[in-house]
Amino acid sequence: MTYIDSRELLKLRVKDFLDKYGDKGIVVLKSAVEVSINNGFRIKRFGDFSYKSLIIKLRSIGINYNPSNLLRILERNYGILEKTFSSSNQTWYRFVDIDAVREAIQEYMGIINNSDDPDIRLLRIKYRSLQPNKLLSVLKSLYRKPRLNKYDIGLFREIVFKDLDLVTDLLNRMLRYEDLFTNEIRVLNEILVYADYVASKIAGVDIGISLEDEHIQYKNAIIGREKEL
Repeated sequence: MTYIDSRELLKLRVKDFLDKYGDKGIVVLKSAVEVSINNGFRIKRFGDFSYKSLIIKLRSIGINYNPSNLLRILERNYGILEKTFSSSNQTWYRFVDIDAVREAIQEYMGIINNSDDPDIRLLRIKYRSLQPNKLLSVLKSLYRKPRLNKYDIGLFREIVFKDLDLVTDLLNRMLRYEDLFTNEIRVLNEILVYADYVASKIAGVDIGISLEDEHIQYKNAIIGREKEL
């Protein structure tokens, strides 16, 4: 089932779910969010979290509860989750909007209220206006290319000189409120990591070789040196 509506309506659905399913609902949903945030970007290929990783998280806090029924309800009845991958030995899920879900949980538990500090509200506005997920997607696309052409390099330089200062400034400011912006901080860090990867790739392009060619040349040089010895 696909839901196309606003962030606030999604938060209302989250709170409705928590009202209906009580402590079990809070523990399962909160744990799923925490697992998703803690998962490094390298292991999020199939989704935000796996059923297995959620079970491990629940057991680590002393909860021996099978969350499969609640996950199905979150997916089919509330549109909060999407099943992104399923095989004989693993199932993965993705949050429709993990930031909205996390905010709804925090508001429901009284950790934050709707009338945020103006500085916090401004940081959220800046983060969303930056379109960080779109920016990260572009950098990942550049990183995956075997070679970068002149257009790619021009696009990357535009990102570096137009966006990365904003990313760094926003990241430094959000670190002051780390408990509130855990996921945003992770995404901004990913942007800088992939930008660093692409910059290294461009260094290879500038001297006429790709990173793979450079690695092969280095490996051959080591082999040649070993033969001389």
